[in-house]
Amino acid sequence: MIGLISNFGYSESGNEIYYVYKNFFKLGYDILIIPLNDMDSIKESINRCKGIIMQGGDDYQPIHLEIIKYLYDNDIPLLAICMSMQAMGMLFNGKLELINNHSDTYHEVFIDTDTLLYDILGTDRLIVNSYHKYTVNSTDLYVSAYSNSVEAIEDKSKRFFLGLQWHPEKMIEYDKLERKIFIYFKEVCDGVKRIN
Repeated sequence: MIGLISNFGYSESGNEIYYVYKNFFKLGYDILIIPLNDMDSIKESINRCKGIIMQGGDDYQPIHLEIIKYLYDNDIPLLAICMSMQAMGMLFNGKLELINNHSDTYHEVFIDTDTLLYDILGTDRLIVNSYHKYTVNSTDLYVSAYSNSVEAIEDKSKRFFLGLQWHPEKMIEYDKLERKIFIYFKEVCDGVKRIN
């Protein structure tokens, strides 16, 4: 079971809702949707899972930082995407910077060869999408990919603690490299892959 942290928002009629992006259901995982409510119930749900995906969104909240810290402290595999990657960076002394022209575009990123991300992809360059308005411009986590801004961060001492600024889930149907990220993540969660 892979946990997927929901986002909080409002319906068109103004009702409070929790939501997840449908692309994650194309991965073939057994997914447990975890509502973004109180931390005690979130921890209980997390502990039923082998790993956690935190999706993108508009702005992270203090509870996102609590979730990331819990996952980090307990070495539970985490794949954090876009806004959630920014929250990862902020938890580890990061700073956010507002950027322009990063909406619905594609660009190349450069990957450090001494990283988990490189081990997964086997390449030092990758074309990714962009849907973000902020970037992490500094953090104590290791910067594993960059363009004109930070594109991926990780902690190599953990089983899987990786944040991506782009949205690989939007590219899995046509990009084999993006699919590799989710395959590797699941293998780590299942104990098939071990991080050295």
